[in-house]
Amino acid sequence: MAGQAILGEAILDESKAAQVEAPATIEGLVADHTLLVFRIAYSILRNHHDAEDAAQECFLRVLKYGRKLTHVRNPKTWLARIAWTAALDRRRAHAAVLFSTAPLSDDRQKEELLDQLPDRAIPVDQQLAGRQLQRILERLIATLPDELRHPLELSTVQELNSTEIGGILNIPENSVRTRLMRARKLLKEKLSHTLEAKHHG
Repeated sequence: MAGQAILGEAILDESKAAQVEAPATIEGLVADHTLLVFRIAYSILRNHHDAEDAAQECFLRVLKYGRKLTHVRNPKTWLARIAWTAALDRRRAHAAVLFSTAPLSDDRQKEELLDQLPDRAIPVDQQLAGRQLQRILERLIATLPDELRHPLELSTVQELNSTEIGGILNIPENSVRTRLMRARKLLKEKLSHTLEAKHHG
């Protein structure tokens, strides 16, 4: 990603300007984890520009730790938690633009969702491969309760395992797995109902 090089340079320049006392540590974090930070932000924001902004905000927050960075025991999980928080903050600030969080019980939103689905004459497996259905899935995910949505969003980041997701969310690994199972089951039910409504519409 071209933005990663720009992000790294911007953060390192900022650290020098702020006279941070652990520039080598920050340089290492940027070099090792910029892609992870971006992917976490993107898993939540689903927009490249917003994800890059959230990644930049993440590293700017890291700068405030200065020499304390050398005492961080698990830099990856610690940084991932900051990235996750920065992305959530950005999503809350732009909720009206990024996601429609109105419940699916709203008839008008149901109609809008169904209108975006591919024609029912197209086989379901082809529908699932389409970008239109991807947008529907993202909207359905947005309707999940936070305790299910957050681990599901983080699970899309390949670099993160259940233990690390638990560290980010501050919940046990078993809870992560349980919530992921519940989230996927509920999402499958929502999707099935939506497709069925389209079929009978």
